[in-house]
Amino acid sequence: MFINISNTISVSKHMGHQQNSWICYKPLDGNEQRKKPLWKRQTGLMSARAMHDWLVKQHTDNNAVVAFQNIAGL
Repeated sequence: MFINISNTISVSKHMGHQQNSWICYKPLDGNEQRKKPLWKRQTGLMSARAMHDWLVKQHTDNNAVVAFQNIAGL
């Protein structure tokens, strides 16, 4: 299930035996006319801490980082 953390970033949570992992997505270009947008994967499976660090480095939207912290429990 996608969790929108901003208008341009979504994440999905994958349950594992040892830890939960996350994948980050962004919308594909040309989605303006679609009712349900298509998403492109930006990362592979990452730990919550690694995803947080990646978001801090790759995105200037601090609200997205804070939203991820809240859903990931960091």
